Amino acid sequence: MAIDVCMEVVKNFSLAFLPLRAWRLKRPRAGAVFGRRDEDLERYAFFGTRNLIGLLGSVKGLHIVEVGPGDYLTSGLSLLAAGAASYTAVDRFPGDHSGATAKEWYRGIQSAWSRFFPSFPWPDYLKADDFPEGYPDRIEVLSTPVEELRQKRRYDVVCSYQVGEHVSDIHVFARMNALLLKPGGTAVHRVDFSPHGCWSAYPDPLTFLRFPDWLWNLMGAHRGIPNRHRHDEFCAAFEAAGLKVDATNLERYEPEQVDRARLVKRFQHAPQESLLVSAATYVCRL
Repeated sequence: MAIDVCMEVVKNFSLAFLPLRAWRLKRPRAGAVFGRRDEDLERYAFFGTRNLIGLLGSVKGLHIVEVGPGDYLTSGLSLLAAGAASYTAVDRFPGDHSGATAKEWYRGIQSAWSRFFPSFPWPDYLKADDFPEGYPDRIEVLSTPVEELRQKRRYDVVCSYQVGEHVSDIHVFARMNALLLKPGGTAVHRVDFSPHGCWSAYPDPLTFLRFPDWLWNLMGAHRGIPNRHRHDEFCAAFEAAGLKVDATNLERYEPEQVDRARLVKRFQHAPQESLLVSAATYVCRL
């Protein structure tokens, strides 16, 4: 563990070096290469669409904003194909959405669409080769942290997947949902509470909660590591923002997997049920 801590601190401080940080931010974060595998398409392109259709019944005619979509607008193309009226991406570090790799993803999505969503015919107007630059009336990219977003436009749906655990302030994040939603709108956020990086290799999945905040920040303040807020804190933040919260699709650890006594006091005092949640989807409504 001491070696992992030292390595994480070194990695963190290396990204404080501006030239290295600039180089790293230009590199794709996830799903960099389109491997033509069904599991890649499901994970990076179709999961969000399938999730929203399952929760809402349909996305037809809806105006949707996604926080932190990743390197490419794969979920945006999928949502438009499923009938969404528009798609807005909010990302502090947007990727190369019209580059050669992105186009491979978009063509792969269109080619595989009928196999994944046979009940939703691909729209005649939508062409993968023209996406996203050919649809300025339907696609918008806002290059800003969601916590700093100043947007007058309102949406039917606000969503994110594996993003909430990385935001700098979950209370501002929750309030932003309330500000972005139309009356009657729905926010859907899947939050991954599990360990990231080297900490996922430890038998106790909550090993990363053993460190005091000052040390945790030394290991990742420049790297976007998890904020370590737990399930109960997210529920409270959404409710404080005036949203009605329904936590669904909860995934949990078994109590015997974790050593609660070794956690720092902040987490020792957290509800046991909250600590054991490894992932959850929050459906929030005004």
